[in-house]
Amino acid sequence: MLICCFFKVKEKMIIDRSKQQKNLLEMLQEKNEYISAPCNGNGICGKCIVRYKRGATEPTRRDREVFSEKQLEDGYRLACQSHPVGAYEVELPESEETIEVLSEWEKQQKPDTEGLTEADTQTPAEAKISGGIQDKETAEGTAEKTENAIYGICIDIGTTTLAALLVNLETEADCQTAVSVNHQRAYGSDVLSRISASNSGKKWEIQRCIRQDLQKLIRELLQKEKITEQQIQRIVIAGNTTMCHLLRGFSCETLGVAPFLPVDLSWMEGSAADFLGMKELDTKVVILPGISAFVGADIMAGIAKMNMHRSEGYHLLLDIGTNGEMVLGNCRHMYVTSTSAGPAFEGGNISCGMAGIPGVISHVFMEETGKAGFQMIGETDGENKKQQAIGICGTGMIDLVYELREHQMIDEHGTYSDLYFDTGYELAEKVKFTQNDIRELQMAKAAIRAGVDILVKKAGITFDEVDDCYLAGGFGTKIDIKKAAGIGLIPKELEMKTIPAGNTVLAGTKEVLLGRISKEELEKIQTMAEVINLAEENDFEELYLSYMDF
Repeated sequence: MLICCFFKVKEKMIIDRSKQQKNLLEMLQEKNEYISAPCNGNGICGKCIVRYKRGATEPTRRDREVFSEKQLEDGYRLACQSHPVGAYEVELPESEETIEVLSEWEKQQKPDTEGLTEADTQTPAEAKISGGIQDKETAEGTAEKTENAIYGICIDIGTTTLAALLVNLETEADCQTAVSVNHQRAYGSDVLSRISASNSGKKWEIQRCIRQDLQKLIRELLQKEKITEQQIQRIVIAGNTTMCHLLRGFSCETLGVAPFLPVDLSWMEGSAADFLGMKELDTKVVILPGISAFVGADIMAGIAKMNMHRSEGYHLLLDIGTNGEMVLGNCRHMYVTSTSAGPAFEGGNISCGMAGIPGVISHVFMEETGKAGFQMIGETDGENKKQQAIGICGTGMIDLVYELREHQMIDEHGTYSDLYFDTGYELAEKVKFTQNDIRELQMAKAAIRAGVDILVKKAGITFDEVDDCYLAGGFGTKIDIKKAAGIGLIPKELEMKTIPAGNTVLAGTKEVLLGRISKEELEKIQTMAEVINLAEENDFEELYLSYMDF
């Protein structure tokens, strides 16, 4: 059963003046109230939870599947299933999300976990990365603050998370960061859901949503640094192709169907008024170019940051998420592809899956008692407060499956032993990992791994000839590389070559912002890139099925 104790609640009164056919989720979106709806309001995910204080609708069959009788009596409903009429009052859940922005390479910080040795908790990256640069606390505020100082802003439009970085253009110092969830998630958790929503007549609503989010982030940066709009000289934006299309208000009609044709993948320049709806900001805005419908400007930024286009040796860049994007290449040629991994790594379609917020299990280890222990996000005392655990995120799932396999609680096919097959494995009082959850994770990791193998084959090389494997994003930074390799997500041959690279999107856009990477260089990468359509690869399905096993 779902519970709502982890929500920070804000009250909202809504008066329905006519008997509309729209559901509550749609009505909230029209009023710029965006709650999580990973399935785009199809009633599948059970995440768009609201609580009626008065005027509650009758529970639907789906409501009864999600909530207990007590919760139903208390007014809990799924917004997508509810069609209120007349006057009503609801409480809207707004989760407290803690998001880290890693704009540069950073050592992976592992929690001290009882029962693990130092060797167990050390990652290969800790031995490979030396001389890390300033962390967030020391970097922020280092820029000299003068009335005449000029600044630039880097923006990463992620499908789930938005991040912005304020840079002093004279000192090149990182000054402030601002983060937010992408409230477009109210229209679905993945790009295909949002493409569908856009094509169903919600294009301008979705554009308004992302513009509002970015405007808020920019104003937050200005407020933190105590500077004016006139001090912002330029803004550089990157995101996947769908996110960039939705920001620009482009049609997505050809993005979601074969042959998956984008409207525009070029370097785009314009004003803040045109691109962001900010007339008060007289600033040039640049959106980086993309490569294909599903390999966008975010990957372009990663390539630029990691200098893959300038290297003689082969490097692999992985951005593991709902849409797993990857590139293998060097200064002569790039092989790029994307694979639909599904939302499992981000908590979607998982019974107790959640994003990385306080109280969510992020790491799992096996205690001497044979019972799994865990580390939660937001813990400060090192103790496992099992009664406070509210869910599990992607890195926790990888750890758990690795431990379950190591201790023979699941077999090589991912099937639970009889003891756990029907009920799943209970990590905490309200957190279970079911047989179906394992299957979702298997499908996600198999899609990623098969894509990697195809790229290596296309390049005509072996894994031994890959110099480094970069894991982009927060997920890649927090992942336990040994366990990821242990379940087959990362090739064993690359385990010791895998490096968490942090937010390569922000880092790459900063390179462009400071003029270290030119428009011409990015356009050259576009011409170097060979897009591999995995659906057309004869051996992809065979590889996918083989990597379902552990």
